[in-house]
Amino acid sequence: MLQRLLSKKQPHTLSGLLPKISQYSVVVTMLSSALFLMPSAHAASCKIPKSYYKNVSCTASSNYFLAIKDFGAPVALIDRKGKRVVDLSRYQKVDADKLSGGLLPVLRNSRVGYLNMQGREVVPAMYDILTESQGWARPVSDGRIVVKKEGNYGVINTANSTVVSFSAAIDDIDNYRNGVARVRKGRATSWVDKNGNAANDPNAQNDTQAVNKPTSSNEKSSKASQSVPARFTTLQSRQQDGKWGFVDDNNVTMITYSFDEVRPFSEEYAGVRIGEEWGFVNLGGELVIPFRFAKSGVNANDSYQGKPSFVFIGGKAWIGNLKNGNKMCIDKTGTAVACD
Repeated sequence: MLQRLLSKKQPHTLSGLLPKISQYSVVVTMLSSALFLMPSAHAASCKIPKSYYKNVSCTASSNYFLAIKDFGAPVALIDRKGKRVVDLSRYQKVDADKLSGGLLPVLRNSRVGYLNMQGREVVPAMYDILTESQGWARPVSDGRIVVKKEGNYGVINTANSTVVSFSAAIDDIDNYRNGVARVRKGRATSWVDKNGNAANDPNAQNDTQAVNKPTSSNEKSSKASQSVPARFTTLQSRQQDGKWGFVDDNNVTMITYSFDEVRPFSEEYAGVRIGEEWGFVNLGGELVIPFRFAKSGVNANDSYQGKPSFVFIGGKAWIGNLKNGNKMCIDKTGTAVACD
């Protein structure tokens, strides 16, 4: 536009054009400022360091940046000074947005592993790629990592020790949050802690806030009636369309037909099996001990000292025989205890 003005054959002097030039300069300056203000807060907080790498982007950590080749292959992690700290040239992919707990998900030979910031593969690239909807790897959460091996979900810690055993009886495991993770199999849901033990649902109603709250006689009688099941004292197993569930005293289905095998309720717990794994549900149909006990070595006629497998008696349930010949029993938290 400025060139057209200067080329016009008008008796304008240069001093006459200065006001117009100033106006155009203001407009350009305003547009430039607007463009710089457009990026998101994350991008604005990420300042790419100077380096000899051509393509550099931010990561989930403000201390590290990802350098890649023109076609996207990873090259290196660099620090705030633009210095290379980790060589990534041997990996197919890295997920810099999931750099967490000091570990970076990496993909080598189509296997998932985790690299620390010293360049050591502390979790070997030995795990399956996850589904596309979840991304091909999970980040570290609460010091735990949800991974897949041979098609089965499990949980490891950052030293690559198994926390939740890999099982075909698990459909999905959420990332850990506040020390617990949700485990799903079909319609059944349970929670595990960072040690792989059964945990309470953190979303369940917490009644501790009502401890000091005055209650009327009506409220007390209402709570008392809620604490005792009004329609049943236990549940009976029932099979339908090849699956097992539980009904109450009036033959009303209380726990859906979703199990391959069940044990009778005892001490308010019932052993249930889906696929090759056993777990335990309570009278409310909640999975209180996750599916993590293999059915191998135990059949419906097995017993130990007259006690059937996967049935609680005296606060203990016999689970089966270990490879070394010892008997395995658990308490109601799912923790291994002595059988005798």
